[in-house]
Amino acid sequence: MPTRITTVAEAGQGLQAHFPDVVHLSDAKDGRLLAAFRESAGHVRADGRILVVESGDGGETWDEPRVAVDGPWDDRDPKLARLADGTLLLSYFVIDWGTKPRHTVHGTFVRRSTDGGRTWSEAAPVGTASTGDGGACSHGAAAELPGGDLLMPIYGKLPGRTLARATVVRSTDGGRTWPAASEVLLGEDETIHFQEPTLTVLDGQLVTLIRTTADRAYLARSTDGGHTWSEAQPTGMPASSHHALLLSTGEVLLTYGDLSHRFAEHRDTVGRLITRPLETWDGYPDVQIYDSGHPDQANPSSVELAPGRFLTLGFDIPKRTVVGIFTETDHYRG
Repeated sequence: MPTRITTVAEAGQGLQAHFPDVVHLSDAKDGRLLAAFRESAGHVRADGRILVVESGDGGETWDEPRVAVDGPWDDRDPKLARLADGTLLLSYFVIDWGTKPRHTVHGTFVRRSTDGGRTWSEAAPVGTASTGDGGACSHGAAAELPGGDLLMPIYGKLPGRTLARATVVRSTDGGRTWPAASEVLLGEDETIHFQEPTLTVLDGQLVTLIRTTADRAYLARSTDGGHTWSEAQPTGMPASSHHALLLSTGEVLLTYGDLSHRFAEHRDTVGRLITRPLETWDGYPDVQIYDSGHPDQANPSSVELAPGRFLTLGFDIPKRTVVGIFTETDHYRG
C-alpha cells in the first residue's frame, strides 16, 4: 500500500467530507489541480453542499476550500471535466431526503466555469426519461468526444419500474443544454440495478463501466460516438463507485471501492492498471491503495501528474478529510 499521503481538505466541525473528484486546470500539467467534494453531516443527510479546492503544486499542498453549490437539498457526488477549450464542467445530483414514503431525486445538473472554477453558471438540468423516484442520478463525469459533443452518463428508474438502468445524454452546445430526446441506453437488466456508469474515450471507441447490484461491474462499448452500444456484459471486477483515467500511454488507471473483501473486511480503495483497454479490462492485478479502517470510503478519483506518476483522491471518515494518495506505475504491476 502506498505510504505517501496528503490531506486535500478537512470538513468543518461536526461534518464529513465525501465523494472527491480532481482534474488538471491546464493542458500543460503545470501542477495546478482543482478538486471538488461534498461536505455534509453524514453520507445520507439533507445538508450536503459542494466545495472546490485548488492546488498549485501537483497536489502536495492545497488552498482553503470554497463553496461551489449549496442548494436547499442534498447536493451529491460532484464530478469535474475539463474541456478542450479550458471550460470546466461540474456535474452532480440532488436529493430531498424529507419526502415520504421515499426520498425524491431532483435530477442531475451541470454547471460551467470559464475562470478555472472561481465562478459557475446556473445549473442546467440533464434531461431523461428515468423519472421514477423523481429523476436520475450521476456518478461519472461528462466526457468530451473528438467532434466536440459531450456525453453525460446517468442512472435512474423509468416510471413504474423498480430497477435502475444506465443511460447517456448528449449535449451539442458545450454543456449548456442536455435534451432528454438525446438519451441512449447503456445497460439494464430484469434482475439487478445498473448504477453509477462512467465513460472512457479511447482511440475510436467509447467504454462505459457500470456498477451493479450483482457486486461486479458490467462493461459496454460504442464505436459510433455513443449513438449505439454493445450489450453490457459482466466483468470480473468487484467494482463500486469507480473512476477510470485515460493515461498518456493509452492505458487506463481504474480505481474503485472493492466489494470483494480481499484486502479488508469492509469496502476499501483498490486500483488496477489496464494496459489493453481496447481489448479487455479483466485479468489485471488489483492492489489496495487506501484503507481508512471505516466501511464508508472509496469513491476515488485520479489524475496523471506526469508519465508514470499519479494522484488518487479518496475520503477518510475518522479523520473528516479528503486524502490524496501518490502512486506510480510500478505499484500496479503486481
